[in-house]
Amino acid sequence: MQVEATLTTIERALFLMELELFRELNSDELATIAAEMVEMRFETGETIFQEGDTEARMYIVIEGAVEHVRDRVVVRRATRGMPFGLFGVMGIPDSETIRATEPTRAIALSREDFIEAISDNPAFAVGFIRALAKAAQSFAHRIEVLEKRVASLEQRRES
Repeated sequence: MQVEATLTTIERALFLMELELFRELNSDELATIAAEMVEMRFETGETIFQEGDTEARMYIVIEGAVEHVRDRVVVRRATRGMPFGLFGVMGIPDSETIRATEPTRAIALSREDFIEAISDNPAFAVGFIRALAKAAQSFAHRIEVLEKRVASLEQRRES
């Protein structure tokens, strides 16, 4: 839910400056994006969006934590400075349900403002692609670890 902002545009821009996704932007570009972002708060257990939704916002956790749940299994946890809603903001239905695991504050960028930022700021586009690549790399690593565990369990059963 959108709430009355407690951070100024400058404070949001300074926060964004800490994040890899925004690291290549100059101060004017950061300020432009920060001015478009809205502050949101979520209570513990609150569902932010459901699997299958095409979420119209990209979120970044300011404080608190959210979990990504797929088939009742927590597959990822996002905390301070971590984005979520990356696929949904591009119009791709999300494969996870996102819910707050503790009181959480986040800033969010709407799909329209996201598309404008990507179009106007090649550095932001590159940062966003890096964020997606890191997420894919993390998931690939987790899959590899799980595959090794399954193979090990199968070997024990065969022994």
